[in-house]
Amino acid sequence: MLRSDSEKNDFLYECYSKVEDDNEKKWAKKDFNTFISNQNNIFILSHPKPVGYLKARVTTDEIEIISILIDKKFRKIGIGKSLLNKLLSIALKKKIKNIFLEVSVENQIAINLYKKFNFIKVGKRENYYLQHGKYIDADIMKLVLF
Repeated sequence: MLRSDSEKNDFLYECYSKVEDDNEKKWAKKDFNTFISNQNNIFILSHPKPVGYLKARVTTDEIEIISILIDKKFRKIGIGKSLLNKLLSIALKKKIKNIFLEVSVENQIAINLYKKFNFIKVGKRENYYLQHGKYIDADIMKLVLF
């Protein structure tokens, strides 16, 4: 059992740091701790295995998903779906009206997952991501809850 917020934060940062992905740059520990200590931010770690996470922020009646990341070795087994379901539960309790996110137009697996949750494309950001030396567009997606 964890004894203090500091130990809890250290554990969460350790789990966060171990999730492997080729595209997302990890935050420094100080920045991570600042993020999770803000009551308007959400950090959900996959359970029972800490192999994925969701980072989001709440603004009035909306949530912006900053990132959903599942370790490369554990994709396509329902972890992303579980994280989104947990976020939806939080959103409903907070009476959130909309959830927004950006997703690479090349990330068809994620786009398909979001569509299963009834996210719809509402815009595009050109040259939003820099991956492997080339710029990639992002779709802006929205889920209307109320």
